[in-house]
Amino acid sequence: MTKQVAVLIGSASQNSVNRWAFDYLQTVAPQSLQFTIVPISHLPLYDRDLDAKSVPAYDEFREAIKAADAVLWISPEHNGGASAMLKNAIDIGSRPMGQSAWTGKPLALMSVNAGASPRVTDQLRTLATGPALNMPTLPFAANVGDIFAGAFNEQGELVSEKGKATLQGFANAFAEFIEKF
Repeated sequence: MTKQVAVLIGSASQNSVNRWAFDYLQTVAPQSLQFTIVPISHLPLYDRDLDAKSVPAYDEFREAIKAADAVLWISPEHNGGASAMLKNAIDIGSRPMGQSAWTGKPLALMSVNAGASPRVTDQLRTLATGPALNMPTLPFAANVGDIFAGAFNEQGELVSEKGKATLQGFANAFAEFIEKF
């Protein structure tokens, strides 16, 4: 059975290595996963004062998350943490209080950064599994590194065999994980 996966990429850069890695992930993922990128760069900053109002960008975003069977968060590492753009989207999806679009959605985490550091995905896991979001989360993340050591070629293609193996195993595990929900 095909599962609809909402994908949030925390970088809007045209040369985003996180987007490039996702492009590769799509080519090796099982056919049971149907990925849809949910745009987040246009979202206004979350403001609690807007919870009582209809904000079209917020509403559309929340509906896209609710319509998905599962979610994939992808973030670069910005100063040791997730991108502000992704964090803003997470906040928007979790509000108004008690109406989180995230609750119960199976989640996988991915980050592409210089050293394949898990700092970003560890922080995102903490957010996802907390009481405000309550998301079942794949026990391990895909952390791809060596972006300054040739992991991607000049055309933006992942060429690192280690990176390819990481993403292949990750995609297969995510597909199996989602089937449990």
